[in-house]
Amino acid sequence: MVKSKSKADNEISSTNTSNEQVKIGPNDIAWNDHVLGLLNDDEKIAGNPTTDGLRRIFELALNCTIIDSITTIVQSPSPENEKRATAVHFISYRLNDTDESSPDLKTRSVTGAADVYWGNCDKIYRNHPVAVAETRAEGRALRRGLKLRKVVAAEEIASNIEDDPDGTNVSKISNNQINFIDVMSKRLNINTLKLIDSLGFDSKQIKSLMHDDAVSIIRELSKHQQNIENINEAIKGYTETWKGI
Repeated sequence: MVKSKSKADNEISSTNTSNEQVKIGPNDIAWNDHVLGLLNDDEKIAGNPTTDGLRRIFELALNCTIIDSITTIVQSPSPENEKRATAVHFISYRLNDTDESSPDLKTRSVTGAADVYWGNCDKIYRNHPVAVAETRAEGRALRRGLKLRKVVAAEEIASNIEDDPDGTNVSKISNNQINFIDVMSKRLNINTLKLIDSLGFDSKQIKSLMHDDAVSIIRELSKHQQNIENINEAIKGYTETWKGI
């Protein structure tokens, strides 16, 4: 004879069922909302998670322990690269709860990379490209580890970019371009003014040259760099006073 459940038994069973927590994994549709729901309001900017916030919840969301979190600067700012900084961030972490029996299989690692220069950074931070690149690279590594989809860290968004870092018309030659031309001319022992004249531009009005003119000059210098032996003698003889004209 099967004993029927009492009303109290049914209530306990119902309570246990309703209180049972459903585990959400990275492959579930609700994963993004679950992870972002772990952030405080001050860890979001316009709805985008900050790198600090992602760092705080990383171990909590994945139930893991971070072993290493290291940033490497692979490119430092210089006149030759338009003051670009490139950073790569590496994160290694160990899963705390897994069915894997081998310790090696419990370890995971992710990387994120970012390059920053005046053209993709808010102008208030453009004089600190290394710091911005470091933060962006870490944010991307954290996002990749958390398997967030269609989510961008707040620091990766630049809403107030200064197209012309010199504060002049963006269609004109920039100081970055002038510095780049100067470095290449010196390296190749080319008289910059003679080169400019040979291309049909006005070397007496350097600051009035257009942005596209500067691009053409740089392109010509790049050609000479690939064929140094055949540089025309007529344009040789670097002089550093050319920028003052």
